[in-house]
Amino acid sequence: MKKASRAAIYSVFLVLFVIGSWSLVKAHPEVQFTFYIPAAIILIYAVIRDDLFTKPGQNARHASR
Repeated sequence: MKKASRAAIYSVFLVLFVIGSWSLVKAHPEVQFTFYIPAAIILIYAVIRDDLFTKPGQNARHASR
C-alpha cells in the first residue's frame, strides 16, 4: 500500500480512537482510564512510526533472519 493511503487510514483510525476514548472517559471517569489512553497513544504512535518511516527493503531483510 502506498504511504499516502496508509497515512490516510491511520489518520481516520486515530481520529476515531480519540473520539472513542473521549466518550469512554465521559461515560466512565474511573482512574484506570487515565492510564489506558496514554498507553494506547504510545502504542499507536509506535506502530504508525515504524510503518510509515521504514526504508523500502528493511522489512524484507529482517524477515530472513
